[in-house]
Amino acid sequence: MESYRIDSGAVRQKVIANRGRLDQPAQKDIDPLINGLNRALGRTTNAAFAPEYESSKAYRDVFVQQLWQ
Repeated sequence: MESYRIDSGAVRQKVIANRGRLDQPAQKDIDPLINGLNRALGRTTNAAFAPEYESSKAYRDVFVQQLWQ
């Protein structure tokens, strides 16, 4: 959105870009946004990395101890 004043001094808004609903992002809408942000930061490629998963069992004792306290 962009706000501007008309001659009478009233404030109006106009839509600059519609990126869709935030609660229902679509892959086709997110990829151009990510690519645009990468270009703005001077990156030539996507810096995303694959997520790494750890077993939750490794944290079980700490979690139970914190829960108990």
